[in-house]
Amino acid sequence: METGNQTKELFLYQEMKRGKEYAFDFFFNYYYPGLCIYAQKTISIPAQEAKDLVQNVFVKFWNDREKTDIRFSIRSYLFVSVKNKCLDLLRKKTKNLKVQEITNELDATDESFDTYVLSELEALFNKSLEKLPERCREVFELSRFHGLKNREIAAKLNLSEKTVENQVTKALHILKEELKDYLPLLALFEVFNFLK
Repeated sequence: METGNQTKELFLYQEMKRGKEYAFDFFFNYYYPGLCIYAQKTISIPAQEAKDLVQNVFVKFWNDREKTDIRFSIRSYLFVSVKNKCLDLLRKKTKNLKVQEITNELDATDESFDTYVLSELEALFNKSLEKLPERCREVFELSRFHGLKNREIAAKLNLSEKTVENQVTKALHILKEELKDYLPLLALFEVFNFLK
């Protein structure tokens, strides 16, 4: 995340430390979906169990706000907290070498959060894209993936420009509805700017 957003987040973090719930809500809404995906995929647990685990991390994040001091990245702090909770849960469930293997994998790269979440978001997006009516999807892909203007799409598909505009609008509406729980998270990844 770029420095400007980090500065904004650190300001909100100071607000949260002063008991401002709106600041906590920002962090929860922004990071919760991705952290749930990360937890679920890291140790192969059911979605509800992942949600419970992440919610517990956020409860602790709020309850410990006055004694915790985060100076750099809220994102990293939450990611590491969820990772540690995952490993704790895994230790309770199993006594074999899997815990150490997963720990080594997670420690191997600081980008594991982004990697997991981005791959899952892409899968969710592709699944949502498949739900679009065929012509609607075709118009949307020409517009957003191939960069064609409405008049170019209209000429290519023998449609009116108004129809093209309506199809793009319809596609965006359907996709945003399908992905509504993940919209704050999608904002983190520039590859999803075509949903704007």
